[in-house]
Amino acid sequence: MKEEVRASRAASRKRKRLWQTATVIALIASLVGVIAFAALMDTKKSALPETDDIATESVNNESEATEGDEPEAEADESAGTYVYIAAPYTKVFADDRATVIYEADLGDRFEQLEAVSGFVKLQLNERTTGWVTEAQVTGEATSISDDDVTAAWKTVVPTADEATLEVLGQDIDSVRATLGTPKAVQRDQVNEYHFYDGFFLMVRDRQVRAIDWDRQAVATPDVTATSSQNAGSWYEGETRQLKLFPYDGVMRVRLEEK
Repeated sequence: MKEEVRASRAASRKRKRLWQTATVIALIASLVGVIAFAALMDTKKSALPETDDIATESVNNESEATEGDEPEAEADESAGTYVYIAAPYTKVFADDRATVIYEADLGDRFEQLEAVSGFVKLQLNERTTGWVTEAQVTGEATSISDDDVTAAWKTVVPTADEATLEVLGQDIDSVRATLGTPKAVQRDQVNEYHFYDGFFLMVRDRQVRAIDWDRQAVATPDVTATSSQNAGSWYEGETRQLKLFPYDGVMRVRLEEK
């Protein structure tokens, strides 16, 4: 009987040791598995680029593709042509197309740089550009001969000395050396105005572009005007223009070189 008890206890202890050994082995295997899984996940994570890098690369690639596929802008065919102001006292705007920087006269001729959304950009002088609406310019002007322009000018300013016309197109310093110092000089965004007895000179980019005689008796030349409006008339010649601007029972007469 005692032998049977001892055998039973020995078998029980053996089963207990086997169970403990199996439990330890299972725990070790589980721990090894967890460590291996963590290492595998860490390896995968480090193999991927950062999220910001992915986003940046995608944006850059898309931008490059867009730039490469974007068609070239069409050239403005009107650029480099000359247009005429079609109405007296036309407001010329700055780049914001709201601020008035100059008031152009009927028949003023400027180089057109571009046309955008109903506006045209003009080269007003060497330094200044401005915008006017497309409706206020024209690319065509019927013309007469310079001789007819001169004859029409003599009709409306009969007392003027024809030798005065020699200053048109000359450098203002040369003109002042001949005519002397003007009584006054005024400036706007585009021109200078040098006042002498009986007339004043309009100077642009240091050249005399026009001569004005103010407060002249209202008269109408016997030639067809390029444009005749209540606020002014314009006579286009080959190289010169005559402009008449009536006001308060008199008029201002301008002879201008293009």
